[in-house]
Amino acid sequence: MRDSTNEVLRNIATQGPLSRAQLARDLGLSGPTLTQATKYLLDRGLITELEQSPSTGGRPATLLGLVANAGQLLGIKLAEDHVVGVCVNLHSEILWKFEEPFKSRGEAAVKELTNLLRKQVKRVKGQLLGIGIGVPGVVSPLDSSTADSLMLGWTNLDVGKKLSQELNTPVLLENDVNTLSITESLYGHGRDVSNFITITLGRGIGMGLVINGELYSGSYGAGEFGHVQAVSPGALCECGKMGCLETLASSPAIHASAVTAGYIRPNTSISKLLELARSDKKIAHALFKKPAEALGIALGNVINVFGPELIFISGEGVGAWDLWEPHFQKSLKASVVSTMNKFEIEVDPWDDAKWALGATAIVLQASLSRNSNINSQSVEVKNRLRIASASGFSA
Repeated sequence: MRDSTNEVLRNIATQGPLSRAQLARDLGLSGPTLTQATKYLLDRGLITELEQSPSTGGRPATLLGLVANAGQLLGIKLAEDHVVGVCVNLHSEILWKFEEPFKSRGEAAVKELTNLLRKQVKRVKGQLLGIGIGVPGVVSPLDSSTADSLMLGWTNLDVGKKLSQELNTPVLLENDVNTLSITESLYGHGRDVSNFITITLGRGIGMGLVINGELYSGSYGAGEFGHVQAVSPGALCECGKMGCLETLASSPAIHASAVTAGYIRPNTSISKLLELARSDKKIAHALFKKPAEALGIALGNVINVFGPELIFISGEGVGAWDLWEPHFQKSLKASVVSTMNKFEIEVDPWDDAKWALGATAIVLQASLSRNSNINSQSVEVKNRLRIASASGFSA
């Protein structure tokens, strides 16, 4: 079933103010369906009627635009050793960015994150609708609050609830690669693509799936691409399985291989390792051939199942893409059936702020849900939006 309301909001947010006629043409919506969707958004203060557009004849059309100042949102990208965040208005204009070190694990990580976010919440002027957080791990799609993260030491931890209680603010979580996929879908080259895959390389290996224009979350979370089996029996992964893709193709795995081979010392940085690999083709071949081939085979299997139009590759690991690409491309081509071999690949520069921007979108999404029983955080986001709209903020 189409979510016409979300489609209308998305078009206005990404294309700018639009007339009702233009929205109907762009989205293929009937008059009654469009009227119902726009009324829902107008009643909740998300959009407003702006100045009329110029006319070449006849009655000028009234444009619909977002109420930019009806509220602000915070978006957070959690990494292994730091946090990057943005504050945006409803036009998704970044009002400020911030970055802080972040090294705690388990319950201590929640406490450190609370203290860090409290400083940013105090900076918000006007109504803070909520906080979205991109987590390196699995987030329950049932409540957008409970997370499992090997990297952060979280096991079925209700992080969203703990943070929202401490900060007195709705907090919604999502897998971090999914937030990057959301950003690409709303603002990047994925905005005109119905089916695409986002792959991230680095400390872990993640995947985001956008299918028919919608982020795929599964029933219990999705996107743990790094834990598909790549070799058998293979090395023990931190998830407890043997031979996961991450044990071969993550940045720590490649670094460990270089140490074992005697190319570097254990305390040598990744950047120094890459310099060495670029200066010696034999070392580059020894370190990147097998990981790149394994990545190509694993991704090829996914492509054969989902048939995407576009593949985004991002993450801190893309800094070494020149070392990955020759082996990866050859392996991928050999793994994809001819009928599916119509996709394009785009390698994105690593930018944590893009991940954080996607995290703000999950909060805005909560304000659209017609189901008031999804979770208490979504309900609170709606309430705050109503309060902000009633306060008379202008676009």
